[in-house]
Amino acid sequence: MIFEDGGGAEGDPLELGVVLRLISALARTPPGRAAVLSLAPSSDETEVRRRLAETGEAVAFHIRHGRLPLAGLDDLSPALDLLEQSGGAASPEDFRGIVRTARAAEAVRRALAQAETPLLAERRDRIPSFVELLGRAARLFDADGQLKDDASPQLAQIRARLRRRRGEVSRLLEKILDDRRDAVGDAVVVLRNDRYCLPVQASSRARVPGIVHDRSGSGQTVFVEPMEIIESNNDLALLAGEERREVERVLTEFGRAILDQADPLRSAVAELAELDALEALAAFGETGGGRLPEISDDGSWTLRAARHPLLDARFEPLRRRVLGESRARGDAVPLDLDLPPDRRLLVVSGPNAGGKTVVLKTAGLFSLLAQCGAPLPCAPGTRLPVFRSIESEIGDAQAILSDRSTFSSSMETLAAILESGGDGALALIDEIGGATDPEEGSALAVAFLEAYLETGGRAIVTTHLNAIKTFAASRADAVTAAMEFDEETGRPKYRLHPGLSGRSRALSVAKERGIPEPVLERAREILGEAWQRREAAETEAEHALERLRAAERDLAAERQAARAETARLEEERRRLAAERERMLAEGMAGFERARQALSKKVSDELEAARRETARLAQASVSRVLEEAERAAEGELVIAEAREAEELRSRTIEPGGRARVRGLGAEGTVVSIDGEWAQLDLSGKRMRVKRSELEPAAPGKRPETRSAKKSSAPGSSLTAQGSGPDVAGDTAEVHLIGMRLEEAIEAAEKALDQAVVAGAARLRLVHGHGTGRLRDGLRDHFRKHPSVASMRKGERNEGGDGATMLELR
Repeated sequence: MIFEDGGGAEGDPLELGVVLRLISALARTPPGRAAVLSLAPSSDETEVRRRLAETGEAVAFHIRHGRLPLAGLDDLSPALDLLEQSGGAASPEDFRGIVRTARAAEAVRRALAQAETPLLAERRDRIPSFVELLGRAARLFDADGQLKDDASPQLAQIRARLRRRRGEVSRLLEKILDDRRDAVGDAVVVLRNDRYCLPVQASSRARVPGIVHDRSGSGQTVFVEPMEIIESNNDLALLAGEERREVERVLTEFGRAILDQADPLRSAVAELAELDALEALAAFGETGGGRLPEISDDGSWTLRAARHPLLDARFEPLRRRVLGESRARGDAVPLDLDLPPDRRLLVVSGPNAGGKTVVLKTAGLFSLLAQCGAPLPCAPGTRLPVFRSIESEIGDAQAILSDRSTFSSSMETLAAILESGGDGALALIDEIGGATDPEEGSALAVAFLEAYLETGGRAIVTTHLNAIKTFAASRADAVTAAMEFDEETGRPKYRLHPGLSGRSRALSVAKERGIPEPVLERAREILGEAWQRREAAETEAEHALERLRAAERDLAAERQAARAETARLEEERRRLAAERERMLAEGMAGFERARQALSKKVSDELEAARRETARLAQASVSRVLEEAERAAEGELVIAEAREAEELRSRTIEPGGRARVRGLGAEGTVVSIDGEWAQLDLSGKRMRVKRSELEPAAPGKRPETRSAKKSSAPGSSLTAQGSGPDVAGDTAEVHLIGMRLEEAIEAAEKALDQAVVAGAARLRLVHGHGTGRLRDGLRDHFRKHPSVASMRKGERNEGGDGATMLELR
């Protein structure tokens, strides 16, 4: 698509190029500035939406992560072209710009790794990687861009030899200086024609044999290469030649590597330049407090508080820097414009210098900038259609050198606009039908607009001609608008009022500019009463419209006051809620303090009770000690008795007769195993501790206790907690709460007691619990010699919380 501008002294009446110059000044690199200046509007709606979305992503990225690291980016085309012509040969300085640009590309790729938006991510993926190339450059060049000594093994060897040889030459020259100080004075070693020389006074030339390489400007000094160092200088020259050839070889290899990356480097420059242009567009929007417009789907056209960048005071510092603007301007009056999709013609009228042309230029420029992807200095709600062409006829189109009048040039432009009209076309025409007879100009303008609207195009025109305003008022697809004028001051207000047919206000403007009142009065007489009645009617209509707008402003103020009151009430509600929360928090804090105080009081009282208990306990200690002393005598007697019993049990041997102490059961000792003994009681065997046996009295028969008698205190058949409860032919022992080892020992005792008592079975009450005690007991007694069989208890026997042992 080509956007054509007709007329104008500079051929750019909408001044897009001037605004792009302002935007380009916000770019940071030469390629970025060139990319901004090359921006052109797109006629593809999808592309326009993509451009605006990409600018929006750039704005969001800048807010989150700051600006992209574009430092070092430069146009590489000249350097790459020279490198290609030389076959890769170049000096280290020639590579600096290329390496800096490659570094910038890598830095931008890393920065864009943070991009979470699709279009910037696509940009990142399109930037080639130069990691390998930069790694090679880091091995070759130092921080100053000079070739390192170890750029190649050969170069390292050559430069090492050069340093050694130069050191030798330097020492030799220092010796010559010391030996011939009278001829050379305080001279120092100098280089002439890449050879080390001594400055010698001309009068003493013969005293320093050697080759003269140069003479000073005054002729008083000659530069002599002493004979003693000629061979050393020759060696240095040879080594320098080797160094030069090796340097050329290394640099040429690197240059060829760069040529292999020439296309990716050019692609990277283009991508980075467009990213710089995107950041410049974002900065342009930030400078003017702008925003991205919406693209309308239905062709509606809305501008909200639109400000022309060349009039907006926020851009004044930028205009001064870029355009050299020196004249101070007043701030632009914001433009509001609403054109529904079915309104394809807007006719703007009003006084001269009232801002009609600014309306044309602002509307056209905003569409061009939006279709370039730029943010606009406007308010939210701005919506624009996408035009395939925007053509304009604005300004003085007279061409003196071509012998064409203003009217002739205007007609040529209108003919071109009509020819390219159609759906998606926009025409912007200033003072249509002017510069000729008003009747003929009006007729031509109306005919042109009819033909142009029939093509499907849209148009915004300005005029002073009533016939054109009447034509627009009679069409359903057209709307008229007038520029606001202050009757009291005689000055325009530069505001657009849709629905009014504006007046030229020629007499008011003439009065403001100094035309005498008699002349103005005569003009009114010539215009006649009809003109005066029309003026009065239009004035009254404007006053009515102004009253309506005043009422709208009052209503808006009331709405604003209502919103403010609503906000105040909401704030009061939040304040009360916060106060309630605070009071609740304070109440809870008070309750917590009271709870803590009560807890402390209870603790103090408990502590006092403990102290009193301790005091009472201390008081009774003496009594306890006295009782303990009295009991100690009895315990001593008991201990002596127990010791005697222990000694008696030690006299029991296998085959002898023994009695279980406390039971009276007597039997034959079958065997003794450590602390345990097996006792045969009338054919039944019983395992009992040896310490609980005593020798049977000679000639006395064993005595069996009844199953209904309980075991004596201290007997080994007494289980912890309770002994066996023998009921009929079933004995019972309670083992709940014991450890497994304790329970087995208690059950063994109960089993022995049940066997002695002649019980048929023994019930082990172990409870359910985790099952560990139950399983351990059953495993222990499963193969016990005194147990014939084993089962869990029936429901009336305790279920699985008890184990029934059938005794042999």
